[in-house]
Amino acid sequence: MKVLITGATGFLGWRSSKLLAERGHQVVAVARPRGATRQAAADLDVLRVDAGDPSVRELIAGCVAVLHFAGVPSPAQAASDPAGAVRENAGTTLNLLEGCREHGAGLIYPSSVRAAREPPPDVYALSKRLGEQACAQHRAKATVLRLTSVFGPGQVAWEGATGAIAAFAARALEGSPIVIPGDPQRRRDFVYVDDIIPALERIAAEELWEQTLTLGSGVATPLVRAAELVREAAGSSSPIETTGGELSRAENESYSTEETLLSPLDFPVRQLEEGVGPYVEWLRRHPAAQGRARTRSAR
Repeated sequence: MKVLITGATGFLGWRSSKLLAERGHQVVAVARPRGATRQAAADLDVLRVDAGDPSVRELIAGCVAVLHFAGVPSPAQAASDPAGAVRENAGTTLNLLEGCREHGAGLIYPSSVRAAREPPPDVYALSKRLGEQACAQHRAKATVLRLTSVFGPGQVAWEGATGAIAAFAARALEGSPIVIPGDPQRRRDFVYVDDIIPALERIAAEELWEQTLTLGSGVATPLVRAAELVREAAGSSSPIETTGGELSRAENESYSTEETLLSPLDFPVRQLEEGVGPYVEWLRRHPAAQGRARTRSAR
């Protein structure tokens, strides 16, 4: 099947583009003009069009689905520019929904479990919720896929990626302290990025539209335990520093699928213990890691 993927040079967009193409699908990869080109996506054939530009709708012709990964993925970035977050996470979604209606495609809108909270706990969650509402109220076919904390190949902290596992892994490979501010026992449900791809494929292929689904591992892990698992996988002796301090309420809360699971997708999703090793090995081979890694075996 033919799919259009926005945000194709970012973490989730690149990995989805790569794996769906490997699974035999035709991928139209789209990224914003003058956007960052990360090392992993350097060889990806990308069309440079903003997801909010009306012209992008023409690219949807012939596609079964649009996977909309473009947007503001960082709560900190959303807090610094709330209007920009709404434009990127909700306004672009409306534009793509119009394109889907025009061409008979369906939209898969990757959202966040944070957006399920009442009320949404921060600007980022609110901007994602607005995107969800656009999907629910538009005449185009659409499904919302709420994701937990995704990690895996393509997520590189040295290139500006956010995410606890990415930050922990980069510091472990450097031999730097792994710092956890706020409550180190707050929990996240971590899901390995490759486990999302079969869900995206099935939603599009089986036309599972007009739903709100949640995908996670089903296990919420304390951040301090996640740091320990990353350190073990890297063979690192980096100290884990729990510095405490004040964080925003949204950042210091725990998030798990148990409270927000609406319609579980029946897919095997590996646990954090199973995914962190392959991710660390991928990251160790990334060009940005060269000269940084200092594991026990190298000392």
